[in-house]
Amino acid sequence: MINEIRYETPMLEVDFSRFTVFLAGPTVRGNQPHLKSWRPDAVELFRKYAFDGNLIIPEFSVSTESDQYRYDLPVWEFEGLRKCKIIMFWIPRTRELIGLTTNFELGYWIAKDRSKVVYGRPDDAYRIKYSDIMWHEDGKINGLSDQDFPIYNTLEKTVEAAIIKVNKNE
Repeated sequence: MINEIRYETPMLEVDFSRFTVFLAGPTVRGNQPHLKSWRPDAVELFRKYAFDGNLIIPEFSVSTESDQYRYDLPVWEFEGLRKCKIIMFWIPRTRELIGLTTNFELGYWIAKDRSKVVYGRPDDAYRIKYSDIMWHEDGKINGLSDQDFPIYNTLEKTVEAAIIKVNKNE
């Protein structure tokens, strides 16, 4: 059974002894009602593959809720990123859903603990080449091949890889 953890859930209430995946990537903000979040599709894929664990979803339950002036949310996210077993980055970047925080988080976690990161993005993601290059270059200096840490180009492949990785990291 999937336990969906959103901004309304205090991190102190999360049972991190369960398999926990953080769904990192660009977030639709409350002032962007014309955009659709990618995370509901990810949750459905986790259900399809019978994932049994926590999914940390850095969004509000109500999509029009604003994160403006909510300085507690970056701390909430950092706690979840730090304590989860796997960070699944899906970066469907567009001109409107640019993911500036995602850039920082991906770079930080590649350097901090690459072994818990799964990285995916659609082939047509806007201005994603730099992230791809850093992913490959960091892997090379750490003696890894592209097969060790591939870049996935569909949400489904990225979810599958996250589930495989979380099961290996029991």
